[in-house]
Amino acid sequence: MSLQTGLAFIFTILASVSIVAAIILLGWFLIWKAFLSKFRLVRELLGQEEPEEQQLVGGEQNQNARARKARRD
Repeated sequence: MSLQTGLAFIFTILASVSIVAAIILLGWFLIWKAFLSKFRLVRELLGQEEPEEQQLVGGEQNQNARARKARRD
């Protein structure tokens, strides 16, 4: 195997891995924007959820609204 053939082989492998990684990252980004960012559990797992203390300051009205929406049998 000549040097040129070896370099072409290495370049092909690196380019293939780079393209696959780019497709995976793009897919994750699109799925995050369209779907996953809406779920609190996923945000908490990735460390993007605000702590409960900070939510209470601005989100006390949201908590009251949720309490009113709760089903009471």
